[in-house]
Amino acid sequence: MRKLTLCRLLVWVNDYHLMLLPGMLREKLPGVVIGFFLHIPFPSSELFRCLPTRKELLKGMLQADLIGFQTYSFARHFLQTCARILSVDTTPSGIQMDTHYVSIGIFPIGIDIETLNKKRAAPEVAQSIEMLRDKYAGKKLIVARDKLDYIKGVRQKLLAFEQFLIRHPEWREKVVLIQIALSTAEKNELRAHISDVVSRVNSKFSTISYQPIVFLHQDISFSQYLALLTAADASLITPLRDGMNLTSHEYIVCQENNHGPLILSEQVGEAIHEALSMGDEEKAARWKELYKSIVTNSAQNYASSIISELSKFRCGEYHRLSAQIPLLDVLHVKKLFKNSKNGLFLFDYGGTLVPHGREAGSRDLDELTDILTKLTQKSSVYVISGRTRPIIERDLGHIPDLGLCAENGYHIKPRNDTWQQMRSNVDLSWMPAIKEIFQYYTERTPGAFIETKDISIVWHYRSSVVGQDAQFAAWQAAECQNHIGDSVNKNFPVHSVTGKTNIEVMPHDINKTAVANRILQDIKPDFVLAIGDDRMDEDMFSFLNKQKIPNVITCTVGSRSTEAKYFVPNVQSVRSTLEVFLAEE
Repeated sequence: MRKLTLCRLLVWVNDYHLMLLPGMLREKLPGVVIGFFLHIPFPSSELFRCLPTRKELLKGMLQADLIGFQTYSFARHFLQTCARILSVDTTPSGIQMDTHYVSIGIFPIGIDIETLNKKRAAPEVAQSIEMLRDKYAGKKLIVARDKLDYIKGVRQKLLAFEQFLIRHPEWREKVVLIQIALSTAEKNELRAHISDVVSRVNSKFSTISYQPIVFLHQDISFSQYLALLTAADASLITPLRDGMNLTSHEYIVCQENNHGPLILSEQVGEAIHEALSMGDEEKAARWKELYKSIVTNSAQNYASSIISELSKFRCGEYHRLSAQIPLLDVLHVKKLFKNSKNGLFLFDYGGTLVPHGREAGSRDLDELTDILTKLTQKSSVYVISGRTRPIIERDLGHIPDLGLCAENGYHIKPRNDTWQQMRSNVDLSWMPAIKEIFQYYTERTPGAFIETKDISIVWHYRSSVVGQDAQFAAWQAAECQNHIGDSVNKNFPVHSVTGKTNIEVMPHDINKTAVANRILQDIKPDFVLAIGDDRMDEDMFSFLNKQKIPNVITCTVGSRSTEAKYFVPNVQSVRSTLEVFLAEE
């Protein structure tokens, strides 16, 4: 197996039985590309957190490169659960781990229409269709096939059909429900409850020549199943909680000529009446839209979409670990810089030029001032920081020819110019709601405090706490982030960024990418070296890597997943790198 890792194998793991397998594979085969697809609904965090092995299951899944779900709601539950239980940084498209990035995808499963049509053309299917139409001539036929599980809602479906016959007596002796109930490995009391409902309905509404419910606790041949779907006037599929029910897809394909309605409604009783009373024109229009969706989301498209996404990892479009990207070759980059005519350096501040999480000391600032002063004499240099304008001006404002950006690009001070705002008339109506949320968690988290900037609000936690208090602070931070996502992100154009010890909320259009784009337009460089250490730098790295500039070098600080092409170990190595650039040959 170890030899096979050289080929960058694709491994596609399916369903909840194997939730731990991605972690096991990653341990044995670090280089393999792993996809995991969950065929069932992912529960809400309130339910999932009740499992004793909740962390182990999530960590196992998160060793996959790609995790797929049937619908967005399932993916959203998973993202919220990971944020609350593991305190990780999530986005709608993925999860940012300390060591890698996990992509989250929505892949609706489908059916193989061509194969199904071949089976529909079998002679035994036509014979069964003829038999059904003769037996139930003059009656509307509703069909359903479900496993005998609680979540399939079979009992609730039969109760709804009973209410339909009570409320619409005109349909009595004119409609028959055929319910196929498939056995499961689990033993439950549901069969007895369902039999009671069937007996009651049949005894109440049957006549010598009419029985409203035909209940078969057995499977039937596939040809008989296709015949039922083809002869039906409507299909009733009403699970309480389900993944992608492919019976509905097969029903639509089989209704190519009849255009019978598909009932997927919580208000089943009234829906049955509406379906059976629907005109031919409306039925045809509804069927056409459903069939188009089934063709688009076929089994082939489902499989090819997942394989295509996984192939991007194999082709190197995505990185798992910064350790898998090369260490910055300083001498080579220096050579590229010397051969350029118009170089540009872009630096983050905290965590890149000075240690993260504390004010820079006088010695640090003296050394940094000396380095940046010399570097600005050789090239264009910008420091793009998330810190406030007064702090950046205090620390670096005295350095001549140095471009400065504060609050992730909201404020910009071009070289030898004054401070400017990148955007005007920014909507800040979201700030009171965020302050209220942050205040709630500040009162409950030891050592936490709120920092209000011109364009953003930051909640700092775990700044001085250790041990159990630090774990509690991390848990509170995860709850806070989900609170923001549930109540604010939906209503305002803002996004939250999780740092090492803080959560910052700011408008969507305030980011380092926007300010980097402006700097590139002003300077038009033929060489760019960008170095940063946090999540806000990742979008800028991705943007710069796509630019058609002769030499673009993106570099992250520390070991983590990244969009950068290179890495350096720490802040000191950043300074050492810059000293090499300044050294004479």
